Amino acid sequence: MPPKEKIAVILAAHGEAETNRFRENYRVTLRTLEHASQVMPIPSLLQHSIAASSSLKKIIRARTDPRCSPQNSITRNQAAALQHYLDRYSSPDCPDFEVHAAFSASYPSVESLIEKSRHYAGQIIVSMAPVDSSLSCGLLCSWLKSSIDPAELGKIKVISRLWDDDQLHQVYLNHLFGSSVEAANGHSVTKDDNRLLLLLFHGTLVTDMNGEIPSFQTGLEGTLNFAERLRSLILRDSRNPYGRVMAVYLNHDVGGTWTQPSFSEICLQLQKENSLSADLFAGGYFSDGNETIRRADELRSTTMVKAASLIPCVNCSEEFISLLASRVVTAAHQITVLG
Repeated sequence: MPPKEKIAVILAAHGEAETNRFRENYRVTLRTLEHASQVMPIPSLLQHSIAASSSLKKIIRARTDPRCSPQNSITRNQAAALQHYLDRYSSPDCPDFEVHAAFSASYPSVESLIEKSRHYAGQIIVSMAPVDSSLSCGLLCSWLKSSIDPAELGKIKVISRLWDDDQLHQVYLNHLFGSSVEAANGHSVTKDDNRLLLLLFHGTLVTDMNGEIPSFQTGLEGTLNFAERLRSLILRDSRNPYGRVMAVYLNHDVGGTWTQPSFSEICLQLQKENSLSADLFAGGYFSDGNETIRRADELRSTTMVKAASLIPCVNCSEEFISLLASRVVTAAHQITVLG
């Protein structure tokens, strides 16, 4: 019996520093800014200045809060869970899959793993951001077009635009309501007007400093559609215990006008609401990281809410891994049929 063909599966995440050390944080921030400068002008001197100041801030913060980003380790765990799932459930006529975690801002880089697996029968690249933009999937696709021979592109599939997948929405709903206290205790749900759910999404640029629409794909339309669709689905779900559900954007607030309401604006709005308890869920992310892990603490310290809890991202949830596996198997079929 001839050996099975091998297909590389690369989970392409952003990547963050895994320690509080200056050098690692500087390198990751600088690489992020170098990528951003490919679609918007950021002078080199400014890139280095931002990288240095950001890294110093993390060193100072570590004196009172030593937590480091879990994103890279979560992505590696996602890759291991997906590998296990594919090994266990793939049909005999499926190729062998080899799953890797890779990053755009840290190591190993997505590009290096693509190069190492070019001799495989196929390559499937999974964008680990729900919404696509020029700064994520766009840069990767541009690199593929410029670096890979056109004859090889037929055996490469990029899985993206997951925000528009009805199956993902169901995964999110099950994850959210499976995390509730009522579900854990097997109790029926009663909607409480004093319970608030904040849905956190990566902020996007709306207009530049001149008030013009940015010339690159920011992901604005996908982000807004995803936020409103998820919010509506949660409110209509019979398992929903929340009196209010609000979409909130984690902005960088540089270079123009960003999505609203921002997290800081919501904190101001909630300063006097001392009867509220709030849950926070980062629906705009597939893994927890620096942008999500401290938000409940920040809400508690800047408002009068009586309780604030962070619901983890989908991370390695079984349903999420199952969804990724189904998309990978479909992409593999397309490669083998068209190849």
